[in-house]
Amino acid sequence: MTRLTQDFSGKRVFVTGGTQGIGAALVAAFTDAGAEVLTCGRTVTPSPFAVAADIATDEGRAAIISAVARLSGPLDILIHNAGTQQALDYANGTIGEAADQEIAVNLVAPIRLTETLLPYMVRGGAICFLTSVLAYKPKTSAPVYCASKAGLRSFALALRQQLAPQELRVVEIVPPLVATAMTGGRGRGKISPERVARAVLTGLTAGTDRIAIGKAGPALFLDRWAPRLLSRMMARQ
Repeated sequence: MTRLTQDFSGKRVFVTGGTQGIGAALVAAFTDAGAEVLTCGRTVTPSPFAVAADIATDEGRAAIISAVARLSGPLDILIHNAGTQQALDYANGTIGEAADQEIAVNLVAPIRLTETLLPYMVRGGAICFLTSVLAYKPKTSAPVYCASKAGLRSFALALRQQLAPQELRVVEIVPPLVATAMTGGRGRGKISPERVARAVLTGLTAGTDRIAIGKAGPALFLDRWAPRLLSRMMARQ
C-alpha cells in the first residue's frame, strides 16, 4: 500500500471544522507543508478553499461535495475533525435536542460525508477520524459525546477492513485534552492544537493507523492493561 510522503506538495486535503481549534491548526500545517487544503465551517467566509456549510445538514454536505469537486484533483486526505461536546446530566435535567445535535455532528455527519466523498478519494489516500480517549473510557459529565465518539471509532475500524482492497487507509486520531474553545474551563494540562497538527502530519507520514497524541498514549495503555484504574479516573471527570 502506498504511503503518504513527508512532502505534502500537490496533495489535496479536506478538513471539516477548520476555522478554529484543532481544525485551524491542521489547515495551517498542511498548507505550510505544501498541500492544497479545503475546509468548511458554519460561519466561514466562502472562498475557493473554504465553504460555508453545516455538516449536520443535507444542504451543508451537498455544498461540501460541490466544493471538493472543484479542487484540482481527487482528495488525498480527508480529516473528520468537526465535533461538539456538551455536559448533559440525565439525572437532573431535560436533555431535549442537545443529544440529537451531538450525534448529528459527531457521528452521523462523518458517516454520511465518508459515503459521499469516497468517489473523490485517490487510491492510496487516507480517511482520518478524530475520536477521543473518551471513545475508550467514557467520563461521567458527557455521556452522549462519549457514545458518539465510541460509535465513530467503531465505524472507522470496520471501514478500515472494507476499504483495504481499495488501498484506502483509515486512520484514527486520538488527541488528549486540547486547548480549544470547546474545552474552556475543563481540566488541566491541555496541549496546543498546533501540537496535535504536528503529530497528525508525522503519523500520516509514518503510515500509522492510530495516532495517539500526548497523554492519550498512556491512557490507551491503561485501558488495555489496567482498565479498572482508568475507569475510576474517568468517573471523576
